Amino acid sequence: VSTQSTGKQWYQRRVRGDFEVIVCESGPSLQGHRMAAELSAGGIKTTVIADSAAFAIIHAVNKVIIGTHTIMADGALRAANGVHQLAMAAKYFSVPVIVCAALYKLSPTHLCSYDPDAFNKVIGPENMLSFSNAKLHSKVLISNPDFDYVPSDLIELFITNTGGHAPSYLYRIISELYHPDDYDLDNMCVETVDDEL
Repeated sequence: VSTQSTGKQWYQRRVRGDFEVIVCESGPSLQGHRMAAELSAGGIKTTVIADSAAFAIIHAVNKVIIGTHTIMADGALRAANGVHQLAMAAKYFSVPVIVCAALYKLSPTHLCSYDPDAFNKVIGPENMLSFSNAKLHSKVLISNPDFDYVPSDLIELFITNTGGHAPSYLYRIISELYHPDDYDLDNMCVETVDDEL
């Protein structure tokens, strides 16, 4: 389980029965620790595990519920760093991955094969390695990507504010929410600039 938006839904469903939530710590930001504290304060039995322990424990899980930053047009995700690893482990053990996200996170764009770096954002290493250790910084190159690309074949179901949807149905929702001219936002911006010149 990851992100705070999914945590709020657990509060509403805690009266349905006895269950346990296992939360990945979501390093290096450790959002999972905050979410686990909130769930525990709400009376939900919660265990926090290291992100690297997901594969070892996922065989005992019956579903993986995650949030996401962006749902792309093909059903792929731009999700927090570490979610791809979790989804791969879930697929290996045939555990369904469910994404909880509002429809405003749905984007008409795809991952651009010609510019994959535009998809991700690399953030500073200060939350992984203290700047007080200057000698080590000069000898180490630290890459700290903020997002993971999660392909749609690893996702079983999307739960949005309008209901549940299979990844293959997202094209229909995009056609209802976006005009076809909005599908390629980069070209639209270039054409507008050219028209103004």
